Amino acid sequence: MRMDYFHEESVSKAGATARGALYFACYGGMIIFGILALQGLMALMGGNLNLISVAITLICGAAAYGMYILRNNQNIEYDYTFTNGMLDIAKVINSNKRKKLLSADIKEFEIIAPTSDAGFERMLNHKAIVKKYNCFLNKGKGLYYGIFVLEGQKSMLVFEPSEKMLSIFKKFNPKGVKL
Repeated sequence: MRMDYFHEESVSKAGATARGALYFACYGGMIIFGILALQGLMALMGGNLNLISVAITLICGAAAYGMYILRNNQNIEYDYTFTNGMLDIAKVINSNKRKKLLSADIKEFEIIAPTSDAGFERMLNHKAIVKKYNCFLNKGKGLYYGIFVLEGQKSMLVFEPSEKMLSIFKKFNPKGVKL
């Protein structure tokens, strides 16, 4: 009887209080600058065509858009999904926009090791590595790197899996996973 392996986890940034305050500050700024840009646009459409009015309208519109982008970047998560040897990683923005970043077979990894491993710095600057996937949000302990070939290109993944996920990786690639 074949046993199926499935494990899923989400990684979010530590320090939710500061990020939450910045999120709401950006939301407020986005509304204020958006209203100012709309008022400027209405004045321009009303015949008030001078350089200062155009500049203020464009600056307020750009500020509103900048606040929108900054607000959205405050709520990012990475989802790691492991299913029968395949690791899928997706970036989730604001809990509603999901972007698949990669799908790789754990058996194809040359190594998965902590970033404190001696080989990490060497691999970070290795010329053969074409693609780098930075799929982590918290710096420090708990970061791991993996070297693998994806679509014919040598690639590097830096991520923050749990101990449970690492132990499952070890079952599928006992020689390549360093705990």
